[in-house]
Amino acid sequence: NDPAIQTMNFDLGYGPQEFRAYVQPDVSTFYQEPPGTRTPKRPQHNGWAAKFVNISTKTVRLYWDPKDGRPGSPMSVMAPFNSAGTASFPGHAFYLTLASDESVVLARWVMSPPTAVYYYDGIAVEGDEEATQDNLDALSAEEFQSYQDHVSSKIFGKQYFEFTGREYLSLYPRNSPTHKIWRADYFGQEHWVTTPEVHFTSHPPEYELGGVQAKGRDRVLKEGQKRLLGEYRSEEKMLNMTMKVLSCAPRAFEINNFLSPVEVEHIMYLTTGMKLHRSTTAGDTVRDTVRDASSDTRTSLNTWVYREKDTIVDTIYRRAADILRIDEALLRPRSPEEYPHMRTSNSLAEALQLVHYDVGQEYTAHHDFGYADFRRKDQPARFATLLLYLNEGMEGGATQFPRWVNAETRQGLSVEPKSGNAVLFYSQLPDGNMDDWSHHAALPVRKGEKWLMNLWVWDPEYA
Repeated sequence: NDPAIQTMNFDLGYGPQEFRAYVQPDVSTFYQEPPGTRTPKRPQHNGWAAKFVNISTKTVRLYWDPKDGRPGSPMSVMAPFNSAGTASFPGHAFYLTLASDESVVLARWVMSPPTAVYYYDGIAVEGDEEATQDNLDALSAEEFQSYQDHVSSKIFGKQYFEFTGREYLSLYPRNSPTHKIWRADYFGQEHWVTTPEVHFTSHPPEYELGGVQAKGRDRVLKEGQKRLLGEYRSEEKMLNMTMKVLSCAPRAFEINNFLSPVEVEHIMYLTTGMKLHRSTTAGDTVRDTVRDASSDTRTSLNTWVYREKDTIVDTIYRRAADILRIDEALLRPRSPEEYPHMRTSNSLAEALQLVHYDVGQEYTAHHDFGYADFRRKDQPARFATLLLYLNEGMEGGATQFPRWVNAETRQGLSVEPKSGNAVLFYSQLPDGNMDDWSHHAALPVRKGEKWLMNLWVWDPEYA
């Protein structure tokens, strides 16, 4: 029922087909005004998602090129027919080499908007049909099918861009998300969600918290069943949560009082004795060259908090499942009889990432999604991000969406941290494409410190 989903006609060379594509609404409608009454502002931030596709039987290595004669910085290793990506800017340069011999440069690119997807085709030889055919003949049946799939996706991508104005960052065909995406039709729009996972209002003693011991179906709490450690919670039967639209493109929402002060204090208490490590960035891969260096993209420290840590953490996951309209069973390991059609019984969610930013630390604009192994036809990727703020009052440290679509300012949309509040945004579009506008940053802390947790949920499965 989403009016932004429209029927797109396309042809891959063997007859007309239809695709239900997401077409971004006119910005005027974000202000509840008739289309055409407002014009979107061009964002000051001019970066975007760059994707590199290895259409060859070779394992290759991607480098960022400083363009000053120095060796490039290794970004990723791509297996045959696989992809890698990063956030980039106009004029940035990259090159591709054999993984086994970095002196053999296979391709070079200079980033030029609006192109976001860059292909290395190791099979086709431009202007030489005979050599191309020889390369095709040398492919195994599986390799030939992989090559054809990429060629088809490239053709589809061109037609998708013509229809929607967006690059197709997924690999065609990718299904629409399995899970609900909340509508964000206009600024300030509200959705109301109720959950039986009411707030903790007092601290349970440690001997009652313990770790979660139940497994699989034994963890299911039926409707009307008393919540775990209910004597330490609000007496209300349901917690009412209001989601307010901050941004329509990307779809981003603020939820006030998602966590109670007691729950925030408990998570902060858990940091005692937990070793914090320097955070990695989405898309990081194992690097094995001597020029490897720590990323300057993210300078924060983090650790992981698993759902089974204790009952309060388990409650946060259950509440998150309700705000996402996802069965809580999908956010934990499951029994064989729970969702038996799924490939694995693993949780769709990663462990909660507890992050600390000190003065000067930041996470520059990036995307949470990545690109699945080509052999995974369902293309699992991060789908939704739930940010949980654990303190407030610092200077700087806002969460910013630098490319949000609006008609008033070129500046990014900044969300100031407030203890207990949450921000939800989606990395995927309703048609299954990745959302390039989900670009976001943690601005530098200028004074004080910042604590928060990230919960990443995947679709259709966690890989």
